Amino acid sequence: MDSSQRDSHSRWFWRFLALGVLAAGVAGFVALQILKPRPVVSAPAKQLPLVRVAPVEFRNGALPVTGHGLVKPRAEIALAAEISGKVSYVSPEFVTGGAFSGGDVLIRIDPEPFRAALAQARADRQSALAALKLAEQQLARTEQLIAKGFLSRQTLDERIAVRDQAKAALARTDALEKSRRIDLERTTIRAPFEGKVLSEKIDLGETVQPGKELARIFADDVVEIPVSLTDRDVALISDPWRGNASTGGEKVPATVTVEHGSARYAWPGRVDRIEAAVDSATRTFNVVVRVVDPATRGKPVSAGAAEAPPLLVGMYATVEIAGRDHGRYAMVPRRALRDGNVLWLLAAGDVVSIQPVRLLREANEMAAVSADGVPEGARIIVSDLKVITQGMPVRVVDEPRAPGPAERPAS
Repeated sequence: MDSSQRDSHSRWFWRFLALGVLAAGVAGFVALQILKPRPVVSAPAKQLPLVRVAPVEFRNGALPVTGHGLVKPRAEIALAAEISGKVSYVSPEFVTGGAFSGGDVLIRIDPEPFRAALAQARADRQSALAALKLAEQQLARTEQLIAKGFLSRQTLDERIAVRDQAKAALARTDALEKSRRIDLERTTIRAPFEGKVLSEKIDLGETVQPGKELARIFADDVVEIPVSLTDRDVALISDPWRGNASTGGEKVPATVTVEHGSARYAWPGRVDRIEAAVDSATRTFNVVVRVVDPATRGKPVSAGAAEAPPLLVGMYATVEIAGRDHGRYAMVPRRALRDGNVLWLLAAGDVVSIQPVRLLREANEMAAVSADGVPEGARIIVSDLKVITQGMPVRVVDEPRAPGPAERPAS
């Protein structure tokens, strides 16, 4: 074999050797990929819903009923002239905000023309009375003469007619004298009750006409606060109708508070009545609370109280009416009520407990519910969840809450 053939064989040998080494490397790599251990695959951890919870506050005793309304006078009337004339006197207290007592003279219209008219009416009456006496005397003489046969029956009838006409004339003058006397009395306008002037529209020397409104006055011995309450609220009051005049029962106590400056003041009151009809628009009852002697200064019920004001007409007041004893009940955030009467409670192990309750009252941001089925120390879920089931586990974030002063029961 010559040298060229030996070189050719040598090249082919090295080519086959290189291919064998490459094939062995590929086979080894494939074997390693097939035989290497596979990692353990685990299911992703399930994320529990996150909820906020608030504590449940338990209370015992009466559940107060709270409402709001404007302070109004017991009576408010318009003073108007009943006769025409010139105003000759106006009381110094007859100004807006002025105070007066019952029977005080507020306005006087010039009485002289009415005194003259009364004097004329009395003179006309004296004349009519004299004419009647003459007619009666003539009738008596005529009857005597007829009895003796000196006069005819026709003359007697004429004398009787004259007597009757004189009686009618006297009656007319009596009525006229009474009318003139009433007109004279109407020149003096007196206060029908103790109160204050709300507004006045009259000045000294002004001429008034019958029916013209001169002022508006109101009684200030008693004020009223009408409060609009739902039927559920009224049902919380122990027999609220017992205070109505028709029943004669003891009136339900109430507390009236107003804000003045940065402080709050209170006055004692009573439920005076419940108006006869339900409001057709709101389907609510109008409960009227009365406060006697509103001029008495209010009692401070908050810190920072300064000089207490009287209870004035037009003030916006909060009324707290004593409710009947409900025993033990729970106060929960209003937003925690589901469908009006269901609570989501956090049970042991941080799972959901769906608990139906009986709603007693809603006020401000809180609601009072029956304590049946709500355990001591319970926490309530206030978060909104799209899907919730009994016993569903959750993650918890506490939301502590302190009730506001307006939500506390009356002491």
